[in-house]
Amino acid sequence: MSPRVKPDNLIGIDFRVDEVVELLAMDTNDFRIIELWGMGGVGKTTLAKACYQRVISTVEGIKYHFVGDINQRDAMETRMEEMITKLYSTLLSESNLTYDNLLFDERKRRLSHLRVFLVFDDVENLSQIERLLLGNHLSSTHLFAPGSRIILTTRNKMVVGNVGAKIYHVDCLSHIESLQLFQLHAFGESRPSDDLMGLSSRAVSYCQGCPLAIKVVGGALIGKSRDYWVSFLSDMRQIPTPEIRHVLMRSYNALGGKEIQSLFLDIACFFYGTNKSLVTKYSPAYHLLEVLIDKSLCTCVVERTRERIQVHALLRELAWSIVNDESIKLENPTRLNNLGDIQKLLTKGGSTAQGIYLDLSKASEIDVEANVFEGMTSLRFLAIIYSGNKEGAPKIHVPYDAFTTLPDSLRWLQWQKFPSKSLPSSFTPKNLVALSLEYSPILKRCWDVEQPELANLVFLNLSHCINLVAIPDLSGSPKLEFLGLLGCKSLVELPSHVGDLNKLEVLDLRRCANLTILPPRLNSKFLKHFFLSQCPKVTRCPEIDSRELMILDLEQTPVRALPLAIYNIKEGGCLSLSGRHITCFPAISTSLDLLGLTFTLITEMNCYDDHQLGSLPRFSALELVANLQLKSLPKHLWSMVSRSLLIHYCPSIETLPEIFHPVTGFANIYIKGCLNLKSFPTSINNLKSLQLLGLDNTDIESLPPAIVELDQLTDLELPNNKRLKFLPCDIHKLAKLSYLNLSSCTKIKFLPELPPSLLTLCVSGCTLLQALPSNADKLRFKDLYFEDCPQLDPDLPQQVMLNFYDLAASDLHPKGVLQHSGSELPTWFDYKSSNHASDSCMMVQFTLPNCTTERRIKGIAFGLVCSLDIGEVDISVTCDCNIGNIAAAASWCSPSFGFGQDSQSDNVYIWYDKNLLGETKKGVILIREEADPWYERYAGLQGSFRFSLQPSIGQDPEKLRRIKIKSIGVSLLLSEQKNGAQGMLAVSKNKGKEVQE
Repeated sequence: MSPRVKPDNLIGIDFRVDEVVELLAMDTNDFRIIELWGMGGVGKTTLAKACYQRVISTVEGIKYHFVGDINQRDAMETRMEEMITKLYSTLLSESNLTYDNLLFDERKRRLSHLRVFLVFDDVENLSQIERLLLGNHLSSTHLFAPGSRIILTTRNKMVVGNVGAKIYHVDCLSHIESLQLFQLHAFGESRPSDDLMGLSSRAVSYCQGCPLAIKVVGGALIGKSRDYWVSFLSDMRQIPTPEIRHVLMRSYNALGGKEIQSLFLDIACFFYGTNKSLVTKYSPAYHLLEVLIDKSLCTCVVERTRERIQVHALLRELAWSIVNDESIKLENPTRLNNLGDIQKLLTKGGSTAQGIYLDLSKASEIDVEANVFEGMTSLRFLAIIYSGNKEGAPKIHVPYDAFTTLPDSLRWLQWQKFPSKSLPSSFTPKNLVALSLEYSPILKRCWDVEQPELANLVFLNLSHCINLVAIPDLSGSPKLEFLGLLGCKSLVELPSHVGDLNKLEVLDLRRCANLTILPPRLNSKFLKHFFLSQCPKVTRCPEIDSRELMILDLEQTPVRALPLAIYNIKEGGCLSLSGRHITCFPAISTSLDLLGLTFTLITEMNCYDDHQLGSLPRFSALELVANLQLKSLPKHLWSMVSRSLLIHYCPSIETLPEIFHPVTGFANIYIKGCLNLKSFPTSINNLKSLQLLGLDNTDIESLPPAIVELDQLTDLELPNNKRLKFLPCDIHKLAKLSYLNLSSCTKIKFLPELPPSLLTLCVSGCTLLQALPSNADKLRFKDLYFEDCPQLDPDLPQQVMLNFYDLAASDLHPKGVLQHSGSELPTWFDYKSSNHASDSCMMVQFTLPNCTTERRIKGIAFGLVCSLDIGEVDISVTCDCNIGNIAAAASWCSPSFGFGQDSQSDNVYIWYDKNLLGETKKGVILIREEADPWYERYAGLQGSFRFSLQPSIGQDPEKLRRIKIKSIGVSLLLSEQKNGAQGMLAVSKNKGKEVQE
């Protein structure tokens, strides 16, 4: 019997995992990036997954997420947004997070205190990473807490090679490893004959250790005779790995017919990442899809309720090379994605084109004739998209605002910002499977004449067509699975025939501001996702017959009666309900990922007796917002909710139930605006995994003493608690606490000793506070806010600022913030400019000194003195640096900072930045090969800094006019100290010793 071989996902990577994990050094507190670099198909993703599983199974106290297929999903903006939203939903434990509200300051602050382990798989360029990091450069470690790790897999060695990443070259498999993998795919569990064993060694040598090529060759030879093996291998030359294309071509040529070859080219060129069901309906050869999967020419990945087709990048390159070779022979290409070729086609025409994929995000304006598609009788696929910003006018212009024709041969028509108010009257695509016209000026039913038959339509997306007043007649489209009408503000009625679409799986009606009339019932047995949120004129939700329902979203939609379907949502689904007509807590027995209740008149959640514990509803996350009459929560709340509890603006709630038994996995509690909440459970120590506790604007007077036993707590947010008088005296025992917010706690006079792990302290607006904590001089704060604290020692700001410089110039923190009441910048600011009371934008000039080993620039600090004469506002400061004629050599945006409603004095705001590379607004990074800091590159030259104020998200831009800038400064952070202080705070210790026990 032959020895058993390892599964192919383990072959050849055991020792590689050990090496990568050693590079990760998870026990250190620095920020590390590991780049797994190698050729396509070499096994980078497999290695990353194995490392990911190793780390998350052995390391505690981290948030983790694997982001796969980045480069594939980056091709479509909606998929990239979904990927980013899913990433931060996982990290923040917020199931209903949306892409639009990711950048709220509260979330960014929480992220900065999370230690994370992330894998970014299949990265092509730096801009993709910056998008995943919410616009932050990879070298900017402030987004996550110290000790965070990121693994990247990429074929481009230089994608992060200049930000201090540790590069791990993923080599091809050894001959023995290759042989094991090949035998697994060529023979399965069968024992190969001796002669085929000999040929196996020849086969793997041709593949040069590339796992993808090995799998493809093995799949091509499985079950074949010895003669076939000899024939297959005889004309293959042993050549370097770039020639693996030849190996893959043999598999393509062996597919056995033009029909399946054409299907492979369509999938590899246009459909990777697409739902499998759409692909099977697009192509008449759909039955051959499984053959392609069996031959390892594509794969099918299950993502919750959908199956997506994936094609390896090496195979996609192969497909386009085949298409290009055919184009040279035929003189006219069959499939196009190159802008130049497509522009030529649109101006000169052509009859052989079968598919066009055009991304206009970076293209200039294109003028075409109204009959440009006339004669393209072979065109089956047409996709014109804007992967970047969807705002602005379309870039393709047609005379008289109308096409005269589109090919009836089309099966797939996707055209964002379609440049006409209707589709051509002569366009009768009987075989059309997908129609997507997002962000288009379509007015009514897509056609301005009699609508053609759409019997084969599966996918219809008219989202963000803000002028659309009526959708096409879909009564003759029984195969429709997806109907997207997101943001159709002019749509009033969803016709009754939509309720009879028996195959419908997704119905998206979010933000249809004027939608009023819906079908009484949705009869599809397959409906999985129904979105009806933010539809203010909808008062009745259709009944839903589906037993497959996973998401029902009625948030901010005033339905008068809940559909019975809420009791049929499948396990792990999401339910969001809203409206004053909801007076009883829904009797749900299913385990949900999220239950959200907003603006209801529920007075209590159903109480369950002890003997009913087995029938309790279970939610990973429970969110209760603006339920004004909700008075009590069930005593078994902590058995019902497993991960996250959010309660906002429920003023009738006075207490939370005790936690009777230890609970693990519960990460977040955030309570805000519950004005009558007077106490918190004394048994809070039973929440063993709690990381974030937020109590904002409540009526509590003290925290339970047992809070000091929460050894996983990192964030403690207690702002606006006007009756809170003191913190537990032994709060320093919270060994992982890094963030403490006590802003506007107006009765706190003294602070106890704080934990040495604390990085951020906010006591702004604590009007009775007389001193900072007694051990403040030993704390290495990253951020410190203490404006509007009139009882503090008036000399304290000067003492703090004298020592702030040393901390900024050290290697402890990459960025930091200091804000306090005052009217002057510290003396160590080398360059200052004042008397700019009416300006929100100004210039500062200085000359960078020559760098020496004794006097090296470690970063740059910025300062601002300003005041606001009315109201409350949050702002941030942007700063662009120009060196000579190099515009925006680097730029920064400060963390947001605010002026309180009762702020009576000027504020000093200082922040420092040791950004090694500099990051411009356009994402252009100016670096040198040695990856030295950008400011060292320009040492000795003159630079100018331009400041401007920006309102934070949701703030009134007009309030910027009321801000008076009194002084702006810039200081180079040099390696030599400007004073002899060792800590951040030189605080008089005769204060702060009185601590309320």
